[in-house]
Amino acid sequence: MLAKKTLNRAIAFVLGASLTSATLAHSGATGIVKERMDGFKAAKKSMKILKSTVRSSDFATIAREAETLNLWFENLDGYFPAGSNPKPSEALDLIWQEYDRFSSIARDSANASAALLRGANEGDAELTREAFSELAASCKACHDDYRE
Repeated sequence: MLAKKTLNRAIAFVLGASLTSATLAHSGATGIVKERMDGFKAAKKSMKILKSTVRSSDFATIAREAETLNLWFENLDGYFPAGSNPKPSEALDLIWQEYDRFSSIARDSANASAALLRGANEGDAELTREAFSELAASCKACHDDYRE
């Protein structure tokens, strides 16, 4: 029961934090910052879809969204080159000061999304729930430390 509450809180935080400023945040973004913001917007949408499909064990949808997220997280570092933090970016400068730690959290997200994909492909409801929980936690960890 505690794990389910923790999972629900993590999901609510990630989705809520993303929804609050998503519309205004993209105004005026260009180049890599816009690409990064668009990627996070798509990731937020995937997480929202996953929230309901993990509960219902819709493995085909879980696999599709997990694959999308895995591709995003596998390439996340490339969206944060040095000097790519002009407004309207919501990234904190701390990312570049702690780049190894930031990259480690991105790797955690990539690993969790890969486990989610594996669970969906195997039809393993327990693995998909655990992997989704890990994915939500890694998203929250990054947002807590590296996003305005």
